[in-house]
Amino acid sequence: MGQRVRKKNVSWNTRKVRNKERVAKGMLWAAAVITIGILLSIIGYILVRGFVSDVRTEYKVISKGSETVMMGERHDIPVSVIVHKGVKVTDLTAEELRSLFMGATTNWGLVSEQDMKVRTYALRRDSAVGDAFRYSVVRDAAYGDGIKFIDTDEEIIENVASMKGSIGYISLKGLERIHGKKVKVVVVRTIAVVANREVLEIRNNVKLRYLNESQLADVFMGNTRNWRDVGGVDLPIRVVGYPENDPLTKEFEEYALNGEKVDPVVTVKDFENLSKMLEKTPGAVGFCRYQDAMNIKDRMVKLERRIVKANITPSFFVKPPKRAGVVGGVSTVIVNTIYMILLTLLFSTPIGVMAAIFLTEYAKQGRLVKILRFGTETLAGIPSIIFGLFGFLFFVSILKLGIGLLSGTLTITMMILPTIVRASEEAVKAVPVSYREGSLALGATKWQTIVRSVLPPATPGILTGVILAIGRAIGETAALLFTMGTDYRMVKDLSSSARTLSVHLYILVKEGLSFERAFATGTILIVVILIVNFTTNRLVGRMAKMSGSKI
Repeated sequence: MGQRVRKKNVSWNTRKVRNKERVAKGMLWAAAVITIGILLSIIGYILVRGFVSDVRTEYKVISKGSETVMMGERHDIPVSVIVHKGVKVTDLTAEELRSLFMGATTNWGLVSEQDMKVRTYALRRDSAVGDAFRYSVVRDAAYGDGIKFIDTDEEIIENVASMKGSIGYISLKGLERIHGKKVKVVVVRTIAVVANREVLEIRNNVKLRYLNESQLADVFMGNTRNWRDVGGVDLPIRVVGYPENDPLTKEFEEYALNGEKVDPVVTVKDFENLSKMLEKTPGAVGFCRYQDAMNIKDRMVKLERRIVKANITPSFFVKPPKRAGVVGGVSTVIVNTIYMILLTLLFSTPIGVMAAIFLTEYAKQGRLVKILRFGTETLAGIPSIIFGLFGFLFFVSILKLGIGLLSGTLTITMMILPTIVRASEEAVKAVPVSYREGSLALGATKWQTIVRSVLPPATPGILTGVILAIGRAIGETAALLFTMGTDYRMVKDLSSSARTLSVHLYILVKEGLSFERAFATGTILIVVILIVNFTTNRLVGRMAKMSGSKI
């Protein structure tokens, strides 16, 4: 009863103040949760994309294929494509296969992210399999200059097995002879989707960009009746297909529809009739072999394929980058980053700490010191690209140091010095005056007092400033592009051009080389910063305990 009476006796003004306090506390709590949530979302997204590659790519063939491909003018000769086991591919599109055998793709880096030369082998043209492969893959063009012609399946198998990066093809009978050899059969995706021209045109700022796997299935199974339902123009969908017992129909149903049946509005016997039906039927869509679709390139529908796999692997850490970073790993880039950080700390930490000690312990606190502090604070907020421009003009051009590790390190040193000076100043100022007075009273000199009584308790604060400076140095890009260069090879000396992790990430994104590798590099950057911060914080804690500091 007493408690209830006290609550009732609380004045209106007191309740108002308490309500305001609750509202203010709630707003602060919400702001903190939102801020932390945003930061965790950003870091979490980068980490997930860094460790898991989720690639969506548009192709001109469906996402699945067969190890035995029907080739030739009548599509009646089975052929299997084989590669050396060291080639990290499990499937190829008909377009990629054509590029490999025509000599347009000379390195596996464009297909399997391996820096490996392509070596091609083919059966002589007078063989039925050789003629069928040439008709279906190369068509009227010529084979590449480096191709080697072989007489039999056995010889092709032996040649492909003996040389890394090799690719060839054999007949169906030749598959019996690959067991125990360093070769593997590659799935080839050869079925394309073609449509009426109006389906692919732009109408009212609407254009069909691609079909994903589920949309493709819905279109051919009759679940989707209008192209606008899959992002296209307002036209009814009319599926044109081959007879139910046609081998191509069975392949399409197995690989594109997961065994479900095609629901055609019109059935045709061959590609010629399919092409005519597509030409005269608005909204029509069908499927055919890629080699036939090449005759009507402007009517091929792009198809999306999604590939999910591990993005960061052990080899990514130990292999050097190659082909501008598209293949290989980031080992040399990590080493270059470590070199840059160590040299920067070697130059900046002693200078910054000594400058802070002078400003707080020796300099007269007059107008000049105020100007110096104002200048230091101003420099700490200047964009890094300004430091990069100055570094290029002064270190690279005037001092003739060239674009390399030394110029980049000196530029970054100038950039982070203000941070170290200001943090060190505040740390030294925070040491109680009694420490100094006690030391001087015992007969210590000014310098002995600073070294033995002031610096030990100030060290945790100084290291905190150094941590902030390291974080800025690791993530720096603009200043290093002007002064340190972009060479991804390991530095040999102070004049060598070098690429850091942040610059590597920037180039991968800017040049459109590989967004997945950019996310992997970003993940490594985050992990490196977390490790540095964690290690340094533990070190700061131990030093604070050892010095007995409560600052």
